[in-house]
Amino acid sequence: MTSSDGPAGTTTRRQRRNGAQETASEGAAHEQLGTRLREARVAANLGVRELARQLDLSASLISQIELGRVVPSVSTLYALTNTLGVSMDSLFAGGDLAPPSETSRPIGGLRPPAVPEREPSPGESAYIQRATQRRAIELEQGVRWELLTPSPEPGAEFLEVTYPVGGSSSPNDHAIRHSGRDYCLILQGELSVQIGFEEHLVGPGDSLAFDGTIPHRFWNVGSVPVHAVWFVLDRSASR
Repeated sequence: MTSSDGPAGTTTRRQRRNGAQETASEGAAHEQLGTRLREARVAANLGVRELARQLDLSASLISQIELGRVVPSVSTLYALTNTLGVSMDSLFAGGDLAPPSETSRPIGGLRPPAVPEREPSPGESAYIQRATQRRAIELEQGVRWELLTPSPEPGAEFLEVTYPVGGSSSPNDHAIRHSGRDYCLILQGELSVQIGFEEHLVGPGDSLAFDGTIPHRFWNVGSVPVHAVWFVLDRSASR
């Protein structure tokens, strides 16, 4: 007979409890993202079937995303925001969309060690985004976006993006297209990049700059998560 008493049993119970809390938090975050997408669809006066037709997706998938039961891929989320006429960073407004993730933090690279939380100074919320208070979206395959601005910026999106091992912008190799221009700096890991018909491998210190209307996709086939700072300029200009 085995017992869960003792240090090992205590650790196991704590891990299970933490895992359950994290799962519940992620579920709430997915529901929140789905609610914001549904509100944008209703504001655009589009039914589920019509939106699905325009995006060449199933109405069931749209409904499952809006209910928080399915997490969209990067390419699907871009398609949704483009069609609904909303900026990507507006989905972050009003609170966290994903719980903090220890595994999303770089194990090396350019980011300095985190400093202890401090009392905010008066007025800092207008221009400082503390590392421990970032709003985030967790997407399909564990791809994570963290907003690097205190509030949404008109005409720009400033993010730290994480691609876990095996993660990609779309599981079915669908390319992304959007208005504006992308700028990216790789902090850690090696990211496979396809822009148009060309494929490249970029690593720490490498950077990208390209027209977002060119079909593109990203995937991580390395052994460590990829962390990158991403800036998208004026995606809303064509709306």
